[in-house]
Amino acid sequence: MKNRFLLLFGFLIFNSVFSQQIIGSWKGELEIQGTKLPLIINIKHENNVYSSTLDSPLQGAEGIPLDQTSFINNELRFENAAMNAKFKGILKDSAIIGTFDQNGLTLPLILKPFDKAKNKDETPELLKLADIGERLKKIDYFLSYLENNNAEAGEISLFKNGKEIYNRNFGQKNLPEFKKTNETFQIGSITKTMTAVMIFNLIDHKKLNLSDKLSQFFPQIPEADKITISQMLNHSSGLGDYIQGKTEPRWLEKKTADQAIINRIIEQGLQFAPGKSQQYSNSGYYLLTKILEKVTQKSYEENLDQYIIKPLQIKQFYTASKKPRNVYKPFSYDKKWIPVTDFDFSNIVGVGDIATTPYNLNLIINAIFDRKIVSETSLESMMPDDKRFGKGLAIVPFHNKIFVGHSGGTYGTNSLMIYNGEDDISVSYSLNADRIGIAGNEFVIAILSFLYGKDYELQK
Repeated sequence: MKNRFLLLFGFLIFNSVFSQQIIGSWKGELEIQGTKLPLIINIKHENNVYSSTLDSPLQGAEGIPLDQTSFINNELRFENAAMNAKFKGILKDSAIIGTFDQNGLTLPLILKPFDKAKNKDETPELLKLADIGERLKKIDYFLSYLENNNAEAGEISLFKNGKEIYNRNFGQKNLPEFKKTNETFQIGSITKTMTAVMIFNLIDHKKLNLSDKLSQFFPQIPEADKITISQMLNHSSGLGDYIQGKTEPRWLEKKTADQAIINRIIEQGLQFAPGKSQQYSNSGYYLLTKILEKVTQKSYEENLDQYIIKPLQIKQFYTASKKPRNVYKPFSYDKKWIPVTDFDFSNIVGVGDIATTPYNLNLIINAIFDRKIVSETSLESMMPDDKRFGKGLAIVPFHNKIFVGHSGGTYGTNSLMIYNGEDDISVSYSLNADRIGIAGNEFVIAILSFLYGKDYELQK
């Protein structure tokens, strides 16, 4: 069942690369978050009409029809209404230089003549899972390297076919105030996936609709009668980000009244008209949490217990109201490890307050794709399509592999929970001390590189 969603997220997202110019094949690459996606455009001209198809070798796709191909005054244009994508480029010196645009994402694309007949034996690298035992050894060596060089602290869990195949906690003994009793990490915005799961349970039970307006619950919010539950779930509501203080950037380090947060959301207003764009919004999920509590007449903690904790029999899973004491403290580095003052997590309930383990995150992401805690219909709605953000899930690309899940960051801890249906593998981790990259990005690139046999050079 899981594999149904392999390519569901239109990650022909990037497929939408639109073709070139005159008769023949043209090849180019889209670079997306450090990943290069090769595309081949095949142009025909019959009865004074241009037509074209797209090949995406890394995705195993060939001959995908493209719409509205035109070539006038050395300008090639393409549109694909279904994917809300278009390409426009100028033919100059045997290359078409242009831009590819989809849902507001604009990327440069240069297409050059390509002889498919001569290159038909040239097969782009397809990443595959093989020799898992050897690749896990490389991951283990990498974590030891980080630990021995006092570069990182955290925990990682890997699942294959729904079972854990690797787990390691590393680097904690290098940090001040190390306690053996610590077991959990703050997972930040991965909490939003839990909130979305519970909202969809209400939708499945006809207690809420995706089309319901925010004005039914918070009429005081600007343009609330135009904002839907669906738009808050996929960050297209236009609402701002209440976590950004007006005069104090970290105003939520101390307990703040709910009304003060609502006032901040009202003050920020809308960044764009609802449904016209996407912009990550903590405000949307704050309001979704309050709607969940209003509709169920239960606290966020009670809803978690009903919809996630009890069905999956999870332990070590806490919302802010439980005030967990076994959480690893976060640190930053300036010649030595320095404790970080994090959020007062009661200010971000349902938005980023949950503390748990990477093992539990893997249990949850697998349960989502096994339809244990969401229905088939709800999962389809949660999934990203041709946009980065779905309703509680987001795309995380790695070469020709597409992972789906969510990332999470607090002031001091960075986490990730992702799943790939093709290989039935999930990766979850939390880092509470990180010197090698920004928001854990370098860490996940390294882990996935080792996992899929890509070259990776250890940092000095």
